[in-house]
Amino acid sequence: MAKPIHKDQQAADQTSQAVPAAKLDFWHSFRLQAMLLALLSILFYANTFTHEAAFDDMMAISENQYVQQGVSGIPSILTTDAFQSYLEHKSGSNQLAGGRYRPLSLITFAIEQQLMGVAPDTETSNEKEARIAAQMHSRHMINVLLYALSVVILLAMLRYLVFPGNPVAAFVATLIFAIHPLHTEVVANVKSRDEILSVLFISLTFIKAFKYYDNRKTVDLIMALACFFLALLSKEYAVTLGALIPLSFFIFRKTTLPASLKASAIYIAPLALYVLLRQASVTEMAEGAEKNVLNNPYLYATPVQKLATEIQVLLQYLKLLLLPHPLIADYSYRAIPYSSFANPLVWLSAGVYLALTGAMVWLVSKRHLLGFALAIYLGNLLLVSNLLVDIGAPMGERLIYHSSIGFCIALAWFAGQWVGNNKAATTALAGALAALTMAAGYVVIDRNKDWKNSETLFMADVRKSPDNVLMNNNAAAGCMANAKRTTDPAERKEWFTKAIAYFDKAIAIYPDHMLAHLNRGLSYFNMGQPYRALPDWDTVRKHNPTQPNLDNYFTYAAKYCYSEGNRLAAAGKNDSAIYVFKLGVDAAPALPEMWYQLAAAYLRAGDAATALSSIERANVLSPNTPDILKLKDQIMTAGK
Repeated sequence: MAKPIHKDQQAADQTSQAVPAAKLDFWHSFRLQAMLLALLSILFYANTFTHEAAFDDMMAISENQYVQQGVSGIPSILTTDAFQSYLEHKSGSNQLAGGRYRPLSLITFAIEQQLMGVAPDTETSNEKEARIAAQMHSRHMINVLLYALSVVILLAMLRYLVFPGNPVAAFVATLIFAIHPLHTEVVANVKSRDEILSVLFISLTFIKAFKYYDNRKTVDLIMALACFFLALLSKEYAVTLGALIPLSFFIFRKTTLPASLKASAIYIAPLALYVLLRQASVTEMAEGAEKNVLNNPYLYATPVQKLATEIQVLLQYLKLLLLPHPLIADYSYRAIPYSSFANPLVWLSAGVYLALTGAMVWLVSKRHLLGFALAIYLGNLLLVSNLLVDIGAPMGERLIYHSSIGFCIALAWFAGQWVGNNKAATTALAGALAALTMAAGYVVIDRNKDWKNSETLFMADVRKSPDNVLMNNNAAAGCMANAKRTTDPAERKEWFTKAIAYFDKAIAIYPDHMLAHLNRGLSYFNMGQPYRALPDWDTVRKHNPTQPNLDNYFTYAAKYCYSEGNRLAAAGKNDSAIYVFKLGVDAAPALPEMWYQLAAAYLRAGDAATALSSIERANVLSPNTPDILKLKDQIMTAGK
């Protein structure tokens, strides 16, 4: 016997079908609303079409070996951590806290790579850089189109499920979501496609789950299960559907709680499959990685400070939803100072969120749609709050993307209460939305410019977050990249000087930042001051001797010292030559020719004992070399 159609479903169907000509206006037409929202989504982000790789795009795309292999890399993508290829290639192990099993977006990148062309084995570094830059243009276009599609699907979900019979409220909620400046990171940073796909498939899951509940068509159930699984493969947020699906049945279909749980039981299947795949693929964080403040932002905080800061961050999220300024790409160590329970903002945040939680429970018990909105907001925020599991970052603008759906639903409901059936109020609402759209468009389009590439992003954001260690380090890296691009010696020196200033700040904030030491040394070396590079590289060698490229840098420095020492010796400046050769053997103690020249310099200075120990070191490194043996005899003769 067919299941009777619920009255809410009947209202939803009426809004999705053709309406009388008198009502065939924008506020009732799904097609017109969808077209406008898609157009706005594209217009807001069209200036990203010429953008390059920025920030985490390197981890997910350009330096991800599995993605760069094209479709042949998909099996590896499906069976490993999201960033395992990059992290193990760069550091030999997983340095990030928490597992990241998000293969779907990486699979789309791999398919794109296959279509755009897999890199040839003979590709040079310059050719790779040019290829990646050109390919990123297409990836940015795809990202924007997927965003526009997700916005349209969200509109369909809200019209069908949350606001049946109230297309005005559904449109208002979706418009606020589509234009919100806090979403620029998600769209402008291609790596964050996982967020877009997640919202897309979560929305489809709700639509198909309710289609099946209302009509009992098997195809809808299959689609709901498939979309749920794809949402899980997009990003971990979809686990909240385990609670939100029965909750939504309870609220929107007025079922009893046991009936809601029974109707939702089938959705345990894709969740269980995802958990099994995740457990088989996710790797633990490398031993010792938790002692790096870049991986563990609360490393230097007491447990009480950590909890207080986590609570205060929740208020910061709410503030950014209401006033998205300033927009910052990363909130690493010292971007958010450690707090304490002596800070009134911590208690304000705790009070606000306790009130929101209490309101959610009460509204859910009343089967009110605001209970659903709060459940979306609080449930998704809890996953990234660090209260349940450390995620390796105190906060991030992309991390509020899913929660913002609940925020937008709530705003739309309140707007709907204000407007009601009042035509004048509806006109006023339209004017307010138009003004809001223009203001948001200005902010979004302007912010998109910062996401052009990593250099533009961090040079812009370091001014807004000057005490952020990662921001200073990456701004310095951007200066180094600009220095390498110019052929003007004066301009090149200016960029390296700026880089060193940013590295100085990063190291002052976090003295154990080995990458900053490494690159500050490289900046000094490229400025023609190799002697100033060696202390930084010595620091890296003591703390992280396996740092990639470190041995090469020391070899370059040693060769410079060898050449400069010989020049000084030829000029009769033997004491200076000894100083330089000593720097050389410190830099590359395995080079016998450096020890040979140091021994010769000491012999000229009349220090036969030190000359002998130096030449013996050379002989150990290169036994029975005629020149070494000859100099050793001379030294021994001089010492008699």
